[in-house]
Amino acid sequence: DVIEIAASELSDPGAMTRHFKKLARYLGADDVRQRLQQDGSWHAAGARPAVEGDAPFERISNPDASERFRSCVPLLSLEAAAGAFGSSQSVAFEEWVRPRTSRTLGAGMFVARVVGKSMEPRIPDGSYVLFKAPVTGSRGGRIVLVQLHDHADPETGGRYTVKRYESERVADEDGAWRHVRITLQPENPEFGAVVLTGDSDDHAAVIAELIEVLGTM
Repeated sequence: DVIEIAASELSDPGAMTRHFKKLARYLGADDVRQRLQQDGSWHAAGARPAVEGDAPFERISNPDASERFRSCVPLLSLEAAAGAFGSSQSVAFEEWVRPRTSRTLGAGMFVARVVGKSMEPRIPDGSYVLFKAPVTGSRGGRIVLVQLHDHADPETGGRYTVKRYESERVADEDGAWRHVRITLQPENPEFGAVVLTGDSDDHAAVIAELIEVLGTM
C-alpha cells in the first residue's frame, strides 16, 4: 500500500498523526502507534521556531510580471479571493506580498487573513494563510476556502468560510458519484459545523485549499 500525503497536510498535526499511525499499523509497531495517539508533541518539536518580529510576508510594490506568482503572490480578502479565483474573469491584482515560506510559489496562490477561532489551534485567529486555487483531486480531509451561497458561517455570519471538507457520496444509476451531504468541519470543538445536503453546487463553491499558515502580524 502507498500512503499519500498532500503538501497542505505537512503542517497539520492531526493529519500527519493519522498518516504515521497508519504506517505504524502496517509495520506492526503498536507501541509507536499508541505513543502517537497519546502525545502529539513530536510534530510541534519539528516546527520552525518563531522569531520575534518575524512578519508572515513582505510587501512588494509593483513587481515585474515575470516575478508574479514566482517570488510573490496577491494579498486578498476572502471575498476578493472568491471573486478572483472563483470565476473565469480576469482580475488585476493590486497588492502583492512575498510570503515567508520555503514552499515553491505558483499560479493560483494567494495570501488571505482568516479571522475567527473556529479553526484554532490549526489556524490561530487573525492568521495570514497561503492558499492555492483551484482545488484538484479529492477534497476530502482538506482545509478549504468555501463561498456559501445560501448558508452563513456560524461564527462570523459571512458567506466565506475556511473549514475542513468532508463529504458523503452515492453512486447514481449511471455509476457516477454525487454528493448527498457535505460537512464543513471546524477544528475547534466549541463551534458547530456547516452541513450542506443535496447538490453541493447549489449551496457552495470550493475556491482554494490551505497550503500553509504563515502567522500573524
